Amino acid sequence: MKSIIRVITLLFLLTVFVIPTVTAEISPLRVFYADEGKIASLAVVEIQETRYVLLEDVYRLFNGTIKSEPLIGRMTVTMRGKRIILTLSQNRLEIDGEEYALSKPPVMASGKAIVPVDFLTEILPVIIGRKITLDREDWSLHISRESFIVENGSGEDSQTGIISAGSGFRVIIDPGHGGYEVGARSRDGLLEKDLTLAIAQKMKELLVEDKGVVVYLTRSGDNYMAPSERVNFANKLRGQVYLSIHFNSSPSQISRGFGIYVNSNQARLGAPADDAVSASSGRFALQSQRFAKEIAERLEEMEFSGEYGRGAPLAAMNNLSMPGVLLEVLYLSSPQDLIILTKRDFIDSVSQTLCDSILDFRAVLEDKSGFANVR
Repeated sequence: MKSIIRVITLLFLLTVFVIPTVTAEISPLRVFYADEGKIASLAVVEIQETRYVLLEDVYRLFNGTIKSEPLIGRMTVTMRGKRIILTLSQNRLEIDGEEYALSKPPVMASGKAIVPVDFLTEILPVIIGRKITLDREDWSLHISRESFIVENGSGEDSQTGIISAGSGFRVIIDPGHGGYEVGARSRDGLLEKDLTLAIAQKMKELLVEDKGVVVYLTRSGDNYMAPSERVNFANKLRGQVYLSIHFNSSPSQISRGFGIYVNSNQARLGAPADDAVSASSGRFALQSQRFAKEIAERLEEMEFSGEYGRGAPLAAMNNLSMPGVLLEVLYLSSPQDLIILTKRDFIDSVSQTLCDSILDFRAVLEDKSGFANVR
C-alpha cells in the first residue's frame, strides 16, 4: 500500500512541477566578468515566452552546491556563503531567511531545474555582491567589479544586505516603464516612460523637503526594470507606501481621466469586481484602498475625472509588502487629456498633488481610526 501511495505521489509531483517539453532552445547566454572577457556560456531555453537558464549552470559558475528535496520540490543552493531556498512552482525564494520574488517560478524541464533569466539580474547580485546587467541586444550578461548597491533618499549608498532604510516615513515611487519599454505614446511623440520619470523626480524633490520623509525611486534614469525587480527593491527598503506611476492609452479617444488600481489576486483569478476589491492587496487591502482614495480626492480637486480603488492583477505590485497603488494619471490617447498634460505647469502641479496625497495618507496611518470608512 505504501509503495502505491508513493507512486501516486510521484506522479502527482511530476504533473505539478515538471514541464516535459521545451518550446524553444535559443542561443546561449554569454557571461562576461569585468575586464576579464567571456567566462562562460549558459544554456537558455524558452517556455511560453519566458527565457530560463539551468540552475546547476548558475551555481557551478560560482562554485556553489545544491541540496535537493524532490518530494517537496525544494532546493537549497549555497553560493558565496549565502543560503538560497527555492521551491518549484513558487516565485518566492529566500536568501538567508529574507524573502525575494521572481517573475516566474523555477520549474523542471528535461529532468533539470531551470530558473527565469531575471534570477541572474535580480537575485544573483544580492548573492555575489556585484552589479549584473543583461544586454538584450547581443544576449550577453555582464558582471561588474562594482559592488551592488541601492541608492537611498539622501543620495548616499548602502551595501545590499545591510541597507539602512532611514528613520523617516519611507516612500517608494515607481516611475513606470523605462529603457526599451517606452509604454504608451501620444500622437505627438510624448512617451509614458519620460513623463513618469519626470513626475517621480519632481515628487522626490518636493517630498525630501519634509524631514520626516525618506524617498526612494525604483529607477532614476532611462533604464528597464522588471516588475519583480521593482518589488524586491521596495521590499528590501521596507517601504511604508508604494506609488507606481503610469499613463494610459486606448484605441478610443473618448477614454480619458485617471485610474487608480490596487493589486488583487482574486481579480487575477477572474472573481467579480466587488469581491476582488474586498480581497485586494492581501493584508494591506484596507490601507491600499485608503491611499487610492486620498489620491483620487486630490486629483478631483484639480478637476481631473476618473475612478479609483478597483482590484486588478498588477504584475508591477505582485508580492509587495506594503500598501500600494498603481496610478494611470491620464490618457495619452485622449485629445482632452493631452490639453491638460501639455500645459507648462503640468509636471509641477500633478507632482505636488501626489505628494500632498502621500502626506495625507501618512496622517491617516498615524491615526488608525481613519480606516473606518474607506469608500
